Amino acid sequence: MSRKGPKRFLPMAWRVERVSPTEVYTFRWGRGSGYFTVHRGDIGSSHDNDQLIDTVHIGSDWADESDVATQARLWLRSRIGPRRRSA
Repeated sequence: MSRKGPKRFLPMAWRVERVSPTEVYTFRWGRGSGYFTVHRGDIGSSHDNDQLIDTVHIGSDWADESDVATQARLWLRSRIGPRRRSA
């Protein structure tokens, strides 16, 4: 892609959270979007929405990966409760 052409994708951050050996979620947050998406499984650095299960509007941007990790933990707590997650 040429530097002069339009950007196809916003810069993004991804975070994979393993809840159990069979339950995995990927959190994807595009800079400037004001929301993050939650996907079932480890989608890598994919930009598609094939495994999309939730969109969470938060009205702010991420500054660094710790912001993404914090939002991932909050989402997991709200959805799966206090179940122990795998490391």
